[in-house]
Amino acid sequence: MSLLLVLWWSSLVMAAAALGWMIGLIAARLRRQRRDDARARDRARVRAACLAIIGGAPEAAAQLGSVKHRARLLAEALLEFGALVRGAERDRLIESYIVFAVDERLRARIFKGSRTGRLAAIDALAWFSSEATVKALRRVLAQTRDAELKAAAIRALVELDAPPEIGPLLRDLDRDQTADSLVYLPVFRRLIAGEPDAALIAFRDPDATPTARALLADGLAAAGDYRVLPQLVSAAGDSDPGVRTAVVRALGVLAHPAAIEPLRASLTDDDWEVRAAACEALSRIGAATVLDDVAARLGDPVWWVRFQSAEALGRSGAAGLEALRRAAGAADDRVRRAASLAMAEKGLPMIVAEATPA
Repeated sequence: MSLLLVLWWSSLVMAAAALGWMIGLIAARLRRQRRDDARARDRARVRAACLAIIGGAPEAAAQLGSVKHRARLLAEALLEFGALVRGAERDRLIESYIVFAVDERLRARIFKGSRTGRLAAIDALAWFSSEATVKALRRVLAQTRDAELKAAAIRALVELDAPPEIGPLLRDLDRDQTADSLVYLPVFRRLIAGEPDAALIAFRDPDATPTARALLADGLAAAGDYRVLPQLVSAAGDSDPGVRTAVVRALGVLAHPAAIEPLRASLTDDDWEVRAAACEALSRIGAATVLDDVAARLGDPVWWVRFQSAEALGRSGAAGLEALRRAAGAADDRVRRAASLAMAEKGLPMIVAEATPA
């Protein structure tokens, strides 16, 4: 076979392969389009049924029967309408779901299927208060290592007034190496707000991990529990920089005068995140006695610390603005630039006093 024939047949094979590929893509797109259209029709039917049920037409619940196997669809509809209605209207909607055993399907759905569907099912289960629901959500906590699924399960258990114990939960999260996920911050704040005494005990535990102490410091401060203040002041010198950063932020949230001195010391911490957090925390307390210490961070080698220092001074009233103006005339170029940029961003006039001749 000549080279020309080889090239010819190769071209035909590649063209056929490309054509087959395109046909496959078109077929897949058509299948996806049909599936999306069917999902849209089902969603519209469920929405119409939910609206009728909320409006006082219980016979409309029969329309849910045709889609009772669609756990994710029903969960998303419940979350949509549950956020809009209260009282008897919400109760009618939930009772209609229970008639078709949707809660059972949701409990099964949280262990299989797509991650998005499992999250929707977990969130929807917060509307179905039962022992079976609590057990299923606790199984999720015990079995999955997915941080978002765990956080959703914690949130649902809190909604059901069956929150997990804080100490064992923190140990489980550390075991699964998921405790450092930021998705836990909001759910732990809610959990700690309902169980402040248990959180205090856990924070005082000398065996608590740095990640656990950071979560607990954030949650206790967000709950406004000033009983933790002495422990936070002590923990401001912790050996772990993550704990020090969380503690400094927590002290800023509590904004108690007793935090001024440990925060002043944190301005010179070896870790730049601690220094930046200290600048912000001191601006919340508004102590005029530390303005010079905050202004000194305008010369920090890390730009984010310089930025937080300038922001803190800008939020500290007339005395802070005056400190910025003085810094804008400093000999140190880094200090001068940080102060000048901060003042320019705030639209403040550059008033720098001239040096007095000796």
